Amino acid sequence: MEKEYSDCYYCGGVVKERLVPREFRWKGKLFVFENVPIGVCAQCGEKVIKPKVAKDIDHILEVNKKPTKTIQVPVYQYEQNIA
Repeated sequence: MEKEYSDCYYCGGVVKERLVPREFRWKGKLFVFENVPIGVCAQCGEKVIKPKVAKDIDHILEVNKKPTKTIQVPVYQYEQNIA
């Protein structure tokens, strides 16, 4: 049986597929996708997205598909010298 993901590029750990939320920036806007199939290293947590999944997400954004839901996200400016 062929492995779905190769071992982790960074640490050599086992990579297994998980469904996770993932944020993407597209043309200056933030989009959140839920249940994205991503390979996650069991040892270091590094994430890998397959090219087909990335292309599917690009296509959804290109055709301006209606989102499942919309959320508001607070945005903060980092200030270095806060006491």
